[in-house]
Amino acid sequence: MPTPSPQPSSPSVPHLSPIQFRPIRTDEIDEACQLARDVFDRFIAPKQDENCALLFHRYAQPRQLLLRHKTRYTTWVAVAGSQLVGVLHIHARNHIAMLYIASELQGHRCGTELIETAIAAGALQAPVTVNSSPNAIRFYAKLGFSLDGPLKLVNGVRFQPLRHGGPLP
Repeated sequence: MPTPSPQPSSPSVPHLSPIQFRPIRTDEIDEACQLARDVFDRFIAPKQDENCALLFHRYAQPRQLLLRHKTRYTTWVAVAGSQLVGVLHIHARNHIAMLYIASELQGHRCGTELIETAIAAGALQAPVTVNSSPNAIRFYAKLGFSLDGPLKLVNGVRFQPLRHGGPLP
């Protein structure tokens, strides 16, 4: 698959540069994992079991992310200037394993455009599934995802399975 050129974007937050969406570079993996952990700790961990935070922090380690890239995972990022502001981690082209957006860009289409860029490049294909945290269900519903079973609690992690049968946005 050809490497797509960075896509400029429309989310406008006054203090940030225009946002580009593209595959992650190896030198950005530490920053991407840190962003995911920071957003998780602020918005998701307070509503989850303590075990959930431990599992997520283990999952969102740079070494683990790199290892997953050897087993059908890809990662896309949103970058404003030199600042990484979003991360999308995809498994097998049809499962969103992680989507984390910097707090100042949540609600400004950054997550949507990150997903749309991955779709346009063929990195994400329908049907798409995601195990959404309860606080992200509305975001995914706006993109056309629907419930794919009941809310689940596994190893202290609360999540809602969602599915998008396509066509994707």
